[in-house]
Amino acid sequence: MSIQLPDSPITGWGLPEEGEALLPLNIHTNAYAASIVVKTGPGILYGLAVYNSKTSAQFIQVFDAMTLPADNAIPASVFTVAQSANLDVQWLPGRTFGTGCVICNSSTGPTKTIGSADCWFDVQFV
Repeated sequence: MSIQLPDSPITGWGLPEEGEALLPLNIHTNAYAASIVVKTGPGILYGLAVYNSKTSAQFIQVFDAMTLPADNAIPASVFTVAQSANLDVQWLPGRTFGTGCVICNSSTGPTKTIGSADCWFDVQFV
């Protein structure tokens, strides 16, 4: 007797539906940047990778927003990336954003102080 396993593109059983075959989606910068607007509406963030080309460490901030917030905004999440280094973050299950998702660099951790265009962003989302 064989066991029927559920279809799920996340766990790898079976074949995904046509609309699920390419999930999660991906967006990346095409040059060094200070920020990236990932999604302008509700969604789920699964992961991000950032390369910091700066010769000093800086903060990477994630905002539940449709556009890049003004300086002094408080992020939903904050990470540190070392000088000339990579940062990889993964959420499984994904992290929900009700408004949108914007990621940027900052010279300060608890509030946004936008940095220079010296990061390469690669983000996975739905």
